[in-house]
Amino acid sequence: MGAVQFVNILDFMMVMPLGPDFAPVLGIANADLGWVGGSYTAASAVAGIISSLFIDKLDRKTALLGALTGLMLATAFGGFAWDFRSLLASRILAGICGGPATSMAWSIVADVVEPARRGQAMGKVMGAFSLAAVFGVPFGLEVAHLHDWTTPFFTTAVMGAFIIVMTIKLMPSMRAHLAHAGNTVSPHHLFSLLIRPLNALTYLYVVFAMLASFTIIPNISAYVQFNLHFPRTDLGWLYGIGGVVSFFTMRMTGRMIDRFSASFTSFISTITYVLVLCLMFIYPLPGTPVIVFFMLFMFAMGMRNVSSTTLATKIPTPQERAGFMSLFSCVQGAAMSLGAFLSTDVLTENADHSLNGMSKLATASVFISCFVPMLMRVVEKHLHRPQ
Repeated sequence: MGAVQFVNILDFMMVMPLGPDFAPVLGIANADLGWVGGSYTAASAVAGIISSLFIDKLDRKTALLGALTGLMLATAFGGFAWDFRSLLASRILAGICGGPATSMAWSIVADVVEPARRGQAMGKVMGAFSLAAVFGVPFGLEVAHLHDWTTPFFTTAVMGAFIIVMTIKLMPSMRAHLAHAGNTVSPHHLFSLLIRPLNALTYLYVVFAMLASFTIIPNISAYVQFNLHFPRTDLGWLYGIGGVVSFFTMRMTGRMIDRFSASFTSFISTITYVLVLCLMFIYPLPGTPVIVFFMLFMFAMGMRNVSSTTLATKIPTPQERAGFMSLFSCVQGAAMSLGAFLSTDVLTENADHSLNGMSKLATASVFISCFVPMLMRVVEKHLHRPQ
């Protein structure tokens, strides 16, 4: 599942740092790059709703292979994009398959790891995010710098094809969840999953967490290059160092969750995130140490993602887990796309390609972020309450 998540997350992560590279070739303004990231997450949200109707009735292996195959074909198509619309089409197709692939990976881990050790397990699997940042994204940036922006798309597609073959050979069929009653999922049942109080609180904290993050994330590469004057040639190193920080953060976070709580780690991540936004985006000073603040940013993101997802996996029953996590992925995608789309409305581009409006986005993100640990604490209290 770590390998699956690596290629899935790499497909998503590499596009946004490459934005300033393919934008002039495809005729895209830097201020509109949020559409590229948002199209993927919006498609992922829609796919989450549709797949949750039937995904718990499938062998986990079959569902995972179908999603991965579609994702890699869409990624290859992205390398052939000739304008803004064709690139958006490829990212929409990738999102349709990438969202279910993520929810399946979470469901598989939750199926085989007991709750007492699930924090560490989720931290290890989600460490794929860090590996993608440490190795995948810097490699993609360097290849694009030396060759052209299409090469990372084709490389990722080939890598994904290899992982598909290994999944076929090494992963066993997983059908134990089919023995439980209630695998037939109807729109009414999905609605009931959404409105259950504990579930609704979970989805709400996810909305706030992703909305706060994705007003910022799609625009970081352009912002540090054109506003903070960070050299393009060092961008790969920047993401690599940030990925190393995230790699160790996710493992540390898993142990902290198992020892303390998910809301406690979320509180730490929120404090760090607010600090970064204030000093890097809202009140940046001349000579802002981009590397230091980017490391702190990745630390905060890693801790937030592991804590929010780990808590979510403890809520559904086994027979509803894949459906619940599909909706979880859907809510994530919807909030991420909303944040990315909103950023395109707020931001404008100057003649030197620098961005106006990042301080406004960062201020809104600070406000929204403060609700995340509070809501997670409420969910934990209800989850641990004797029935």
